[in-house]
Amino acid sequence: MKLKISFFKEPKHVGVVSCVSWNNTEDVFSCGDDHKLLKWNLVNGECLTVATLPEDFYPTCMHLFPKINVGGNKHQQDVILIACADGKFHIVNNNGRIEKSVTAHQGACLAAQWSPDGAGLLTAGEDGFVKVWSRNGLLRSVVIQSDEPCYSAIWNPDNSSILYTKGNSLIIKHLNSSSKLSKWKAHDGIILCIAWNANNNLIISGSEDGFSKIWDSFGQQISVSVKHDQPITSVSWSPAGDMFIIGSYNLIRLCNANGWSHCLERPSTGSIYSIAWSSDGTQLAAACANGHVLFAHIIDREYTWKNYACTQVGRKVVAIKDILTDQNDQLDYPDRVIQIALGFNHLVIATVKQCFIHKLTSWNTPVTFDLKEGTISMILLAERCMCVIERAGISIYSYMGRLLASPRCGSRPETLGRAAVSLGPDSLAVIDQTDRKTIQVFDLPTGLIVRSSADNTVTKLVHKMTVSNVALSQTGPISERQLALLDYNRDLYVVTVKDPKSKFVKLGSQVLSIVWSADTELLVGLRANSAVAWCCTRAATQPDWLTLTTVSKDISDLGRNPSILSVEEGVACICRGNGSLLHVSLAAFPEKLLKHVAANMWQDALHLCRTVEDETLWACLAVLAWQHNQLAVAEEAFALIRQYYQVCYIQHLRSTIPEKLSTK
Repeated sequence: MKLKISFFKEPKHVGVVSCVSWNNTEDVFSCGDDHKLLKWNLVNGECLTVATLPEDFYPTCMHLFPKINVGGNKHQQDVILIACADGKFHIVNNNGRIEKSVTAHQGACLAAQWSPDGAGLLTAGEDGFVKVWSRNGLLRSVVIQSDEPCYSAIWNPDNSSILYTKGNSLIIKHLNSSSKLSKWKAHDGIILCIAWNANNNLIISGSEDGFSKIWDSFGQQISVSVKHDQPITSVSWSPAGDMFIIGSYNLIRLCNANGWSHCLERPSTGSIYSIAWSSDGTQLAAACANGHVLFAHIIDREYTWKNYACTQVGRKVVAIKDILTDQNDQLDYPDRVIQIALGFNHLVIATVKQCFIHKLTSWNTPVTFDLKEGTISMILLAERCMCVIERAGISIYSYMGRLLASPRCGSRPETLGRAAVSLGPDSLAVIDQTDRKTIQVFDLPTGLIVRSSADNTVTKLVHKMTVSNVALSQTGPISERQLALLDYNRDLYVVTVKDPKSKFVKLGSQVLSIVWSADTELLVGLRANSAVAWCCTRAATQPDWLTLTTVSKDISDLGRNPSILSVEEGVACICRGNGSLLHVSLAAFPEKLLKHVAANMWQDALHLCRTVEDETLWACLAVLAWQHNQLAVAEEAFALIRQYYQVCYIQHLRSTIPEKLSTK
C-alpha cells in the first residue's frame, strides 16, 4: 500500500496554504495567507476562486459542516467554519459569503471544529481558552481557562468530551459529568496537532519533539513513531480508523493504526500544516507552506483469499490473479474504486456510483447495481450474502445484486468499525453505539423474499461489560449460530444467539483478537505470546471438557497489538505488530475432524482419530459425539481420554434405553 501524489505545476495560492477540507469525495476547499478561498475539483482538475476574503483574513483552521441528517434546511448545512489569526471565527457559505463573524479569543484562534452531530462548535486560542458555541455562533460556555496557549482542541466521537493540548500534555474534559480531568504528559515538546477517531476510539498526537504517538481514551500509550527530523505539524485519521497520516517539513507518512509505516514520501512542499481525508478514506488533501495543495490517493491495496490475490493498481484498475493456474487479468471500472472485498468465491468492488460483484470462476461478467451514495465505509462478505455500510445506512444484498434487508442500527452507520460489526450467513451482529454493552443481532432473509427494515427479527444480547469486538460463526443452521465477543477487559465470551436462555460463557482472558473459521465452528484467538484454538466452543459449559479441546501454541516476537486475520484449514494468518504476516499451523486435524462431523461422517472421524492418536483430537470427537447423541463413538473417545465416569454413564444409558424401548 502506498500513496500516489499529485499537485499542480504552479501553486494556485500565493504564500502559505494553512487549511484544507473536503466538501464531497471529489471537491476540496483550501484557504491560505493570500486571503483566497479556492475550490478544487479532482475529476476535471479545475481550480476555482470561490471568494477573495478581507485583507485581515489570515486563516488558521477550517472545518466543513458534517454531512449528517440534522434539523434545519440544506442551505444552513452547506457552511464552512474558518478560524483566523485575529481571534475571530467565521461561518462562510459555499459561495464564499461570510454569514457570521464572532470575536472568540484574545490573540489567534488556533482551532475550530463543528461537533460531530452538528449541534454546536468549539474554538481554542492563544489565550488558553476553550469555548463551546451554538451552531449560529452564540457562546454557550467557557470550558477551559488556561495560562498556556491551546494549539489544538477536538470533540470526542459522541460529543461528550473535549480533548485539548496544554504544552506537552493532553487533557480530556468531560462535559456532561462531574468527573475529573484526564491529564497525562504525552510528549517532551509542545503538542501541535491531535486527532480522535470515531471507529477505534483512539487518539493520535504530533509534537515539536518529532514524535507521533497513539493513545487510548484512558491515556495509555498504544504506539510511538520513529523520531522525525522536524516537528510533526499535522495528523489525521482515515474515516475507517485503520490508517492515519502524519505531515512534517517536506514529509508525509502513511501508517497503519498500530503505528507501523506503509509508505514515506518526501515532496518538496515545505511544512504540511493541514491534512484532510475524503469521506471514503481513499484520498487525501494537504495544505503546504509553499502555496501548493497536495493531493494523494491510495494504491497497491492487496487482498488475498485462498489461491486468489487482487491488487488495486490504479484509481480505476484492479488486477486479479489465480496463483495456482497463473491466470490473471486487469479489471477496468468507469469510476474511481473506493472499496474492495475478496472472499467466499466472490470479488466485490465498490466505485463512487456502482457496486460490481464478480464470481471468481468468471470474473469478466460481474453483477452490478447502483449505490445510494458514494461514501461506502465497509463491505463484509459471508457465504450467502454481503453487507454494504455507507452513510445512508446498512444494506444486505445477495450475490445476485438483490437487496435483501436494510437493518437500522443507529444514526451514523458510517462510524461503525470492523470490530463492531460481524456478518454471518443468515445474521448480522452490531454493537449498539449508544450502549456498547448491548449487541443487536438481526436475522437476515435467505430466500428470494425481500423484507423491509421493520420486518427484521432483532435479538438483543446485553453483556455486563462494554463490548469491543464481535464475531459470528460462519457455519451451521441459524438456531445454532454462535456469537463470540471480546469486552474491554480482553475477556472472551461465547453465546448461542437463539438460545431462549442465552448465557455468556467465558472461554478465556487476555485475548487480543478473534476470528472464526469460514468452514467450521473453530474459533481462534490471539494472546500476547500465543495463539489459541477452541475446537469445541459448545463444551464451555464443562470446564474440564473445554480445557481438553483447546489447542495453544506459543509464538514469540508478535510485537505490540498483533491481530489474527483469518483461519483456513487450521492455519492461522497473523499480522504482527510491525505489519509482517505470520502463518501458524494451529489446528489442522481438529478442523478436518469438525468437517467430518458437520457432514455426519462419523466413521471417517473415528478413522482420523485412530490414525493421528492425539488426545486433543479424541477429546473433540468425544464432546462432539456426545452432543450429537452418537453414544458408541462417544464411549470409545471418552475411554481414550480417561474420562471413565462419562464412559460408565454412557454404558448406563446404552443399557437402559433398549430396556425402555422393549417395555413400550
